[in-house]
Amino acid sequence: MAPSLNQLRYFCELAKAGNFGRAAERLHMSQPPLSRQIAALERELGTPLFMRSSKGVVLTTAGRQFLSDATEILRLVEQAQRNAAATGRGEAGQFTMGFTMCAAYSVVPDLTRRYQRAFPDVDLRVRELMPNALESDLRDGVIDIAISFPGNDGSRFETRPLFREPLNLVLPERHPLARSRKIKVEDLAQERFLIVPRDQVPSLYESIVQCCRAAGFDPVIGLEVYLQQTIVNFVAEGLGIAFVPASMQRSQIKGAVFRKVDHPPMIDQLLYWSPVNKNPCLAGFLALSER
Repeated sequence: MAPSLNQLRYFCELAKAGNFGRAAERLHMSQPPLSRQIAALERELGTPLFMRSSKGVVLTTAGRQFLSDATEILRLVEQAQRNAAATGRGEAGQFTMGFTMCAAYSVVPDLTRRYQRAFPDVDLRVRELMPNALESDLRDGVIDIAISFPGNDGSRFETRPLFREPLNLVLPERHPLARSRKIKVEDLAQERFLIVPRDQVPSLYESIVQCCRAAGFDPVIGLEVYLQQTIVNFVAEGLGIAFVPASMQRSQIKGAVFRKVDHPPMIDQLLYWSPVNKNPCLAGFLALSER
């Protein structure tokens, strides 16, 4: 039989005390049961751990080795207890956050810093994905939480508003309107727009189309492009103009000029999570994201 944890504790205490009476007192037990436990431990191991005398006990060579190993075992057990408790409280473990590229330019860096500061023992993993892929991975449990635009079908998820920002107009730097500090949407009626496909981000697509219609025209769609950074890059190359979230200005793509418009369309970033997700880290992330 393997030694019990109590036997290891009794042994370590006796090794420190050097005397059965003092060890029994520290363990809040009488001396005979302690003597029986140590004798049973030695029988199980097949070797004496102490040399006994009228003055007390001294570790044998085997006893010194066993003390080193037993001390480490007890340390690991205590660590395992602390780890389990911390994981149960959401203070340790693994947590995976998925997000769109736009969120990477707005809320994700600060949120990541604050979460890592608050929960340093959690293994935080991040994944930048397209909105449809975020929905799929959240549904399949690949990620614990998603940061994305108002989605295609969020009914199966819990949601919470996280961030709202205006859309800015992005133009090639040599475009005549690039010299204006603020532009009217009606001035864009003859332009060709680069826009995200509707099936990817319907809320973003519709906000742009409705903004143009409110100014009296239907936008001319030149190219449908999946990534906002790619849209900005294509604009810089003179392939059209676009409305993109204002935070995309941080991409600092050479040749692209960002301008504000009157009554800009707005776009939200939401938190999405599954109501069946049992990861204890989720509660801590949600609480921190409210601050």
